[in-house]
Amino acid sequence: MLLYGASVAVTLLVDIVMHIPPMYLKSSLFSQIVTGALCAILMTMTIPSWLHAQTVERIAAIVNDEVISTYDVEQRMGLVLSSSNMQPTQDIIQRLQGQVVQALVDEKLQLQEATKYEVDIDEDEVNAAITRLAEQNNIRPDVLENSLKQNGINIVTLRKQIEAELAWNRVVNGLLASRVSVTEDEIDHVLNRLVTSANKPQYLVSEILLEVPNAGQEENVRQGGLQLIQQMQQGVPFSAVAQQFSSSASAAQGGDIGWIHDDELAPELSAVIQNLKPGQLSSPIRTLAGYYILALRERRVVGGADPLKSKIDVRQIMIPLTQDADADTVEEAREGVLKIGSQLNGCTNLEEAASSVGGAQASSLGRVMVSDLAGRFRSAVATLKAGQSSEPVRTEAGLHILIVCEREDTGQISSLPSREQIENRLYDQQLSMLARRHLRDLRRDATIEMR
Repeated sequence: MLLYGASVAVTLLVDIVMHIPPMYLKSSLFSQIVTGALCAILMTMTIPSWLHAQTVERIAAIVNDEVISTYDVEQRMGLVLSSSNMQPTQDIIQRLQGQVVQALVDEKLQLQEATKYEVDIDEDEVNAAITRLAEQNNIRPDVLENSLKQNGINIVTLRKQIEAELAWNRVVNGLLASRVSVTEDEIDHVLNRLVTSANKPQYLVSEILLEVPNAGQEENVRQGGLQLIQQMQQGVPFSAVAQQFSSSASAAQGGDIGWIHDDELAPELSAVIQNLKPGQLSSPIRTLAGYYILALRERRVVGGADPLKSKIDVRQIMIPLTQDADADTVEEAREGVLKIGSQLNGCTNLEEAASSVGGAQASSLGRVMVSDLAGRFRSAVATLKAGQSSEPVRTEAGLHILIVCEREDTGQISSLPSREQIENRLYDQQLSMLARRHLRDLRRDATIEMR
């Protein structure tokens, strides 16, 4: 088997060389390709079966004379699927591959720009970022690396992604930060708007921005967005998808943009967020920046009761599902919990309603403060009144519907954001916009060949 893998890798090496334009053979590009192909000999046995079955080492793209191989694409695809808990179905792979290739192209451009301005990210910085990532997942860095290895993913793939992120952030801050200017008048304008909106709803929102590199990819990006929404509706965490795919500055925070009023959003986004219920996702929304996917986590009114401080008696009905349940199984369970929900009369007939669908289980979560519930449960019940039930909630254990039996509002929403908080948000928004424009200009001026 080992000899077979080596034979395949050598064949691939020849294939790559045959595809290199003559002008590149005298440059350092040739040695880079040879080195990458020889490394593939050692990596062949670690690629997951779903990747190995389609692995034919070729050039996926050339970005200003630098190569992105199909191995790079497949490794990144594996990292995306592993970190977001997506199931590697053929449909998902086909839908996401274009976005993964574009992300790798952008990273090449970002690293090339970093080299131009002599920005260097050392190993200690990457190691520190990996340690932070592991801590966020409550594991040790070596456990994270072993987990990737078990899924056929070389830790180098993660290190390259982190290096590109760190380098680009440094370029953006060094090159563009001086162009950002948040004036006192701008801060006053936001504060005055918040004061006049004191009795209007605020929304706790997360976002994903999918950029459209060119008009020819418009439909592919939209379809990719729909595929991401389907995965999140089946239980993939929004934050994981945002970190991997979003082009917004909020991606580092899992897409979280905090509490906002609807008039702080672009008009096309504001119109959508007003009609979402807590826990719901929007369809892809076209804006000048690209396609947005919004998640409404909670809604509140400043000066009114704080939903996070409310105490509730909450119960649930769950249909168990394995984490890797296929789409048809999840949809069948969803229809089941919706059927149960239609039969509920507050909390008076939970057991009877649950018995109408095979496998459904009714239980009590007790009397708790909303803020103490897990994130998805918290969003689902934050604004429910006594006797109301939630939309279906997908977790690793199954599909749930939550019912609020009693509710006691004990806290009030207090202060407006400080001037410093407003300034920081405006600064981040302006810097993010300049960064997207700069990357767009790099794409326009680059020589990019897709294979």
